Amino acid sequence: MREKDLYLSVANWLRDFLKGRYPKAINVWAEDTSRINVAKFLRYHNLLDLVPWGAMLEISTDVTGAALVKAKEKQIVKLAIVEVKIGAINLRDFSQILGYAKVVIPDHAFIISPKGWTPSLHRLVRDFKRVDILEYAPGKLVVVAKWDHLSNSVRPGDVLLHGIF
Repeated sequence: MREKDLYLSVANWLRDFLKGRYPKAINVWAEDTSRINVAKFLRYHNLLDLVPWGAMLEISTDVTGAALVKAKEKQIVKLAIVEVKIGAINLRDFSQILGYAKVVIPDHAFIISPKGWTPSLHRLVRDFKRVDILEYAPGKLVVVAKWDHLSNSVRPGDVLLHGIF
């Protein structure tokens, strides 16, 4: 199995996640963006006007999603990015999504793998209480999760740090 073999399933899951999180969304998109950048995704869906720094987001995440939500009298975009790994997520893999999330500043950032995460990442976050490494913006944490092939989803109990998903 290759990473790209999971992109469609992950995009479908992300779409469902965003619909569940934003049930009154005007529209929701999620797709494989491994061959385009986030700016092109936003441009394609006519969302650039709503994400002021969007045109500068020339980085490619494996899957990108957005929910267009009406808040008071204006529309806002709730953005989500996902990196997919086949092997257990290690610190190097985690650093990739952390960097992307610091630039994009999405509302949701995930890194997922069917193999979960390495013991080193587990110990750093849980045993040594280094939850701070998950934070990419004030109050926003990267979700490190295990992909479940049977349900084609991330199950709430299959995350590195419980309570953030």
